[in-house]
Amino acid sequence: MYHEYSADYTTDAVLRRDFFRFQQDRIGIISLSLYWYRLEGNNRGDYSGEYPTWPQGIGGPYGNRFLDNVIHVISVANEYNIGVLVTFHTLWGVDDSPWCTPDYVVDPVTGLNDGLAIVRSEDMKQAFLDMANHTVAYLSQTPGIWAWAILNEPWYWPHNLDAPYNNIDQKESFIDLIQRLSALVKKLDGRPVTIRFGQDHEWLGSDGVWRIKNLFTDDWGMDDRLFSALDFVSINEYIPDQPELLQQWKNIVTESIVGCSQRGKQVWITELGYESDDDAAMAGNFAAMMTFYKTLPVAGWFAWFWRGDTVPTGYNENPGQIGKGMNLCGSADGTPRPAYYEMLR
Repeated sequence: MYHEYSADYTTDAVLRRDFFRFQQDRIGIISLSLYWYRLEGNNRGDYSGEYPTWPQGIGGPYGNRFLDNVIHVISVANEYNIGVLVTFHTLWGVDDSPWCTPDYVVDPVTGLNDGLAIVRSEDMKQAFLDMANHTVAYLSQTPGIWAWAILNEPWYWPHNLDAPYNNIDQKESFIDLIQRLSALVKKLDGRPVTIRFGQDHEWLGSDGVWRIKNLFTDDWGMDDRLFSALDFVSINEYIPDQPELLQQWKNIVTESIVGCSQRGKQVWITELGYESDDDAAMAGNFAAMMTFYKTLPVAGWFAWFWRGDTVPTGYNENPGQIGKGMNLCGSADGTPRPAYYEMLR
């Protein structure tokens, strides 16, 4: 729905068609991704406005006007007994963060518009908390919210930065932010809180060998403060593209999910998917994931993603088009691609 949840792009007829299918197929929960640039304008504290039309033809509302769209989508989902995971879909990279982060958010370390500013600047952290406070308060009376994902794939590297910023402990700053966000949601809304963790990091070494590490255990250290702040743990996880990493990947995922379960926390896979225009390849990847995940104490899974509307004029996003890339919707009439049925099994 192009981050906007607007009837201009996705009519109620499309929503009801898709949600009816989900209900019939026993899909009980969907996730809505709320990016910061939709929640607040480029001026701090601005929650009421409309972006000008951008070169690619996309403008649209932010702040309260955007949240009114979100409330409408949640309300329609609720009619079909589909709960909604409301996700603060934060992005952290220098390349992918600026497009969805308000312009005023500047990382003091790099001087760039970067989401990591919220763990490197107390002022920017407070700005994120202020935005979250406004958003949760605005949505708090909305029936149909299943839970809140207060961060998406938080990641830091290294633990401490080089001088003169070596007083910034990014892990500790993240944990402080997580604790404060959790307390905020519990005070204003009371429904469950989670974080969508990135599970692993893969990289190609200088020796030409692919490697993989467990972010959840190696970086976060299964920190008890995370478990205290969260009602359940969410993990975004995809099978690695490199076959030689497959067994290590399975070991890493098993270690994290079993470890969370042993600490009394339910685990959901909140992202899985496969990018391909080839229906058979996509379905085969989904089948392999389902076979593996069903061997673990996983409460359920979310696929990335379903988009049953038409790409707006000027919006160049091939991976999001119907029947393309990671989109599980196969045709304009809402017919799923075969991988959708593998997910259901």
